[in-house]
Amino acid sequence: MEVAFCTIDNKEWNADNFLALGEKNIVTMRRNLKCISCGGDAWFRKASYGQKVPHFCAHHLEDCIAATSYELIDDGDGNGTEPTRSPDSGITLNLGTEKDYKIDIETPEPLHHPPSGQKPSRIQVTNSNGKDFPAHLSLKNTLYKLVRSDKLYSSETKVTIPNTPFKGLPQTANELFVNFKSVNQNLHDKNRIYWGFISDAGFTSDGRLWLNAGNRTDGLSVAISPEITDEFRQYFKVKESLELLEGCHALIIGNCYIASTGKPVIWCSGLDYIVLRQYNFKAS
Repeated sequence: MEVAFCTIDNKEWNADNFLALGEKNIVTMRRNLKCISCGGDAWFRKASYGQKVPHFCAHHLEDCIAATSYELIDDGDGNGTEPTRSPDSGITLNLGTEKDYKIDIETPEPLHHPPSGQKPSRIQVTNSNGKDFPAHLSLKNTLYKLVRSDKLYSSETKVTIPNTPFKGLPQTANELFVNFKSVNQNLHDKNRIYWGFISDAGFTSDGRLWLNAGNRTDGLSVAISPEITDEFRQYFKVKESLELLEGCHALIIGNCYIASTGKPVIWCSGLDYIVLRQYNFKAS
């Protein structure tokens, strides 16, 4: 895209003019960008994928006329091979099942949801007593469902996490899953499963890697512990530029800290508690 809307100054910006603002202004404004057509989360790139000119990318909404083509970069869409379980019987989240993470370039998929009534369905499985089995999901499966807006995050589905080291996690989906956009002061020092759109990433002098949430004027960030930064970059194949993290979706089981400045920080302490949904974007 050549143009994007910034919610900081409520202006539409041409990519060349946006670049001319300088790094200091870009750092803040690039985290508050929207598609001018559909309002989808957008971000800025100075150059990428062989393009030598600055441009914007976005997660467009259904039927957006400014739609950008993309390819998914990971091996998880959450479909799996197991039959569908009834959501009324609950969900069991299995931690530590994302080992040997692979990066695969997959065939581009539609950006919009399948029309109502046309979603594929699978046989529901019940046990010998006629009771439904709970759905067993990995964190990657869960992030896929949240990004696809299947309303998991607003449901009252019971969620069980066996052997979790995190205390005080709610047991219903609408309290457990918190989108970055919904983080507020009431979540200070609360363990939750936080998820949402990441606009960009960077390092601070102490070696900590920060994933910065998009469209948060208070600067919400995910802090990756310095002790796992190298392992994080190797695991998610981010060996050189951090550009691969721009525009991704992230899910983290962790604690939220609200600083005195009002900035929320989500602490990530280990690779078992974070998954990413990464994309390659090509400017349209």
